[in-house]
Amino acid sequence: MSFKDILVYVDSTGASRLRLQVALTLAGRFDARLSGLHVIPKPDVPPYFKPSVVERVAKIYSQNAKVAAAQAETLFREETRAGGITSTWECTAGDMEELIAERARFADLLVLGQFDTENPPTISSFLLPAKVVFGSAAPILVIPNTGKFGDAGRHPLIAWDGSREAARAISDALPLLKGAEKVSLLSIDPLRQGHMHDGTHLSEIVAHLARHGVVATAKEIALVAPRVTNDLLEHASRIGADLLVMGAYGHSRVWEFVVGGTTQDLLEKTTIPVLMSR
Repeated sequence: MSFKDILVYVDSTGASRLRLQVALTLAGRFDARLSGLHVIPKPDVPPYFKPSVVERVAKIYSQNAKVAAAQAETLFREETRAGGITSTWECTAGDMEELIAERARFADLLVLGQFDTENPPTISSFLLPAKVVFGSAAPILVIPNTGKFGDAGRHPLIAWDGSREAARAISDALPLLKGAEKVSLLSIDPLRQGHMHDGTHLSEIVAHLARHGVVATAKEIALVAPRVTNDLLEHASRIGADLLVMGAYGHSRVWEFVVGGTTQDLLEKTTIPVLMSR
């Protein structure tokens, strides 16, 4: 198993260059095709505008979105100009989350940016990773808005809770895990997770990884901070992990996921890339 088709969402923000550079590095590492995608969203005029000016405001929003799309394409072509990899570009219009998820069905990995509160929805989307994960068949690699992540994946930390989603994330991350210099696995309060009858079977998941040629060091800890997020990120920082691998909640917990669950909380706070699957 390998990543042979990588899709990266590109916008006109500074953070977009960071995620594009990570995607380029991964494409080179796996000899993959890199596809850049930008979606021009439909103008969404806030209701506080007077009806008489709605059309004019919508036109301004549309013009700004087209400028942002042109800037995104320029960025993609600048970063891929050096050559060495096969790359394609697509710009389309419509529902951002829907179209990204649709295009990701033809990719092995989707690279997105972290939650973005600094830019308007004509450029980026605050809940983009949370929404796309439910429609995407590919695992999603979320890159923080600031930092240096060019060679991410040399020391992944796997968040293991025994769930189907966590198992899927491990399977999807195998190309990165096999090439890692060190792999760590963390389970937080396994008996409270409730996904398996008698804990999370750390020894079994470690043995499973070993059969794939991945040597993992596992650790089990009790929950210390009010949220699992804080313990995960603190542990990742302590051991020097440069990538977090985790499962995202399924449809049965979609509301918790979108409005304040562990996954969203982590994506807001993380300072290292996160690979998630569901």
